[in-house]
Amino acid sequence: MPVWQELREELKGRNLEVVTLNCDVKVEAATEWIMAAAPRHPALLDTHHVAAQLYNTKNVPTHVFINERGEIVRYDEGVYLRRRNRETGEFTVNERYLRLLRDWAEKGEISRYVLRSKEVRNRLKPLTPEDAQAAAYFRLGVHLYHQGHGGDAIPYFKKAHELKPDNWNVRRQSLNLGDPQKDYGTTIQKDMEIRPMYVPLDMPSFSEA
Repeated sequence: MPVWQELREELKGRNLEVVTLNCDVKVEAATEWIMAAAPRHPALLDTHHVAAQLYNTKNVPTHVFINERGEIVRYDEGVYLRRRNRETGEFTVNERYLRLLRDWAEKGEISRYVLRSKEVRNRLKPLTPEDAQAAAYFRLGVHLYHQGHGGDAIPYFKKAHELKPDNWNVRRQSLNLGDPQKDYGTTIQKDMEIRPMYVPLDMPSFSEA
């Protein structure tokens, strides 16, 4: 969030606004992080994953670029502006993606990083019956969890996993609401070895300009 905040301060005079949306079932956990970051841009909570379902996102972070007409002109999943090295603790900033954002803010529709409508639709991926069913099972599980019936929620979470095994929004949230090893016989780390968590960033290189 700090990098987004700095970028917003830099580009707010170029008709660009940053809105961050936290999709976390635990309100207290999300609020703690937001308050600690003290954002000076709109920072919203989506505890029911409504936006995640509407945009058919599979993971966080997901970046959605929306122009002045309300049209989605770029959609990227799994792109961090700042990553922490687990071994050294050092943070590195994704300067390549920052350049993309600055280019779009400056050039708008003529930016080479604005995608054609067909490509945007391909990245969004149309909702399938399995997506809708998985979302319904996940919401039922969340409802039971909030009612104090965490154990009863597990079968619904498992059904959501079965329907959409590549949806890390659902997997991560479900595993974090209980004991991953006991309830599901796995951990997030083990799951990452089985299925990729993030898709590769698909964008042209600046060296090609």
